[in-house]
Amino acid sequence: LKEFFVAAVIHFVLNHRALSGCLNRPYTCMAQGCDKESVPSSASSGESPSMEVKACMESSPKPTPVDSTSGAVLADVDAAHKVKSTKFLGMQLSASEETARRALLGGSAFFLLLNGLGLPFMLPKLRTFLGAPFVPMKRNVVDVLFDRVLPSWAAGKDSSLNGLRLVDFGSGDGRLVCAAAARGMHAVGYEVNPYLVWWSRLWAHQKSGVFAARQGSAHFRWANAWTADLSQVDLVTLYGRPGDGLMERVAAKCEAELPEHAAVVSHFFDIPGWERFLVQDVQGLKLYDLSRRSDEPMPEAE
Repeated sequence: LKEFFVAAVIHFVLNHRALSGCLNRPYTCMAQGCDKESVPSSASSGESPSMEVKACMESSPKPTPVDSTSGAVLADVDAAHKVKSTKFLGMQLSASEETARRALLGGSAFFLLLNGLGLPFMLPKLRTFLGAPFVPMKRNVVDVLFDRVLPSWAAGKDSSLNGLRLVDFGSGDGRLVCAAAARGMHAVGYEVNPYLVWWSRLWAHQKSGVFAARQGSAHFRWANAWTADLSQVDLVTLYGRPGDGLMERVAAKCEAELPEHAAVVSHFFDIPGWERFLVQDVQGLKLYDLSRRSDEPMPEAE
């Protein structure tokens, strides 16, 4: 961005000075053998500058013809190598017109490329794709989730992880979905960043043999997680963030769509209003068991 800005300023200042100089300086008759000067704005004789130039041109000998093509090429070469300098923020900047033009074009291309690559990482800030920025979960935390937290929860229901259906809100680089598939689960990751989806699918393809051996599966969808159907899901995982009502929106969607036996795991951040569902909190992994909704007392009829 700094190079682009400096190149743009150099290009503007140099061209502005050249244009100002052409408009303000007196012009010189270009006829051979004539060095007469006249100033368009201050001619005191009353005769227009164009008449003076015409008279001078008629009285002077005709110049020797020059090949127009070679003359144009020489003029372009001179213009391309002409070095100009200016001061900007106390610094002396020098560059040829060709160099300034190339720097401006290169800076513009770099600016567009940078924005094109960075835009997908900014989507979670938009209300439609509301979510958290990409922050990969540490691998030791992933192991704790699938080797301690979830097996303990499944054992309490006389079940195992094998065959359970998991949805990861914002799957990032896919490490959590792949870890679930490697333990026999059917996992689906939702991600709006196309670069991360591509990387996740590549990683899952390399581990497809492991998933098949454990009868698990890993799928990644380039889609908005808020459009996911949770009616047949056993477990939802997310790495959210406070603010913007994100965690409250997650709670509302999960309570409305998840089956009664399902659970939600939030990494690090609490889900507001779900304190009664919290059954585990291990190394920042907070497991909320929604089956506890059935233990709540029914409201008294009026």
